[in-house]
Amino acid sequence: MTRLADSAAVAEEISCVRVQGLRLRYARIGRGGDPLLFCNGIGANLELMLPLARAITGVPVVLFELPGVGDSANGWFWPSCARYARIAVGVLDALGYREGFSVAGVSWGGGLAQQIGKDYPSRVRRMVLMATGPGVIMVPGRPQALLRMTTPLRYLSSNFMTANAATIYGGEMRGRPDLARDFAQATRAPSLRSYLQQVFALLQFSSLPWLHRVRCPSLVMSGDDDPLIRLINARILAALLPMSRLEVVRGGGHLFMAVHPQDTARTVSEFLAQDSADLVHR
Repeated sequence: MTRLADSAAVAEEISCVRVQGLRLRYARIGRGGDPLLFCNGIGANLELMLPLARAITGVPVVLFELPGVGDSANGWFWPSCARYARIAVGVLDALGYREGFSVAGVSWGGGLAQQIGKDYPSRVRRMVLMATGPGVIMVPGRPQALLRMTTPLRYLSSNFMTANAATIYGGEMRGRPDLARDFAQATRAPSLRSYLQQVFALLQFSSLPWLHRVRCPSLVMSGDDDPLIRLINARILAALLPMSRLEVVRGGGHLFMAVHPQDTARTVSEFLAQDSADLVHR
C-alpha cells in the first residue's frame, strides 16, 4: 500500500514498513536533512495529524501508526514506553534515517517523545511536546473529561463525539460541533489489544525522576483550556527540562494542534530552525 504525491516543494509517501517483525504504516512528508519523528496520541491513526505534519517546513516529517492502530498490524509484546521507543526509532532506521533526528509528541505521544529523548540522547537533536505531561504522576485532568475519554464510544459514535467533544477536549471544541464531527469522521478505532497495551505502557511511565537529564533543546506547548492535560503539567515539564521554552496557546484545548495546524506548524518550524546558540541554558 503506497501513495506518492509530489509537488514543486513537497514529496509525500504513505506506505508500510516492517519493524521488529511488525508491519507498520507511516507517512513521510518532505525529503532531505534530519527528520522530525512525530508520535501521535493514544490509539490515534495518522490522518488526525497529517495536516500538521504537512504544514511543518524545513525538515522531513515521519509520522507512524503504532501496532494495532489504523492500518498497522497488531503485535503480541509486553508494552512499555521503552519498547514503543525502540519501535518508533526502528521506523526511522528502516527508512534510512540512522543518525540525528528531532522528535515531537502529542498527548500520549508526548510521553513517548520524552522516552525517546532519554533513550537516544546521542541522536535526538530537539524535542517538541504538545498537550502532554510527565506521565502517570501528574496533575490529573477534570474528572468529567477523563471519564468520557475512557469510553470506546468516542471511537464508535460520531454523535457521542459531537455531544462530548467540548467536555473532553475543551478549547476550540467549545460551541463548535462541526469541528467535533470532522474530527470524529477522521478517527479510526484502534484494536482493543492495541489500546490496552498503550494504556498499560502509560501506567508504568513517569519522566519525573530523569527528565532533568534530557539535554536537548525542547519546546513545550499547551493550551490554557485543556481539560485532559492541565496547563500546570506543561509548566512542570518546562521547569524540569534544562533547555526549554514554554508556549501557551491562549484559548487552546487538547487538540489545538489539530484545529490550528498552520499556526502550530509555524511555531514548531521556527523552533526547529532556531540556532542552538540562541537557546537559553539553565
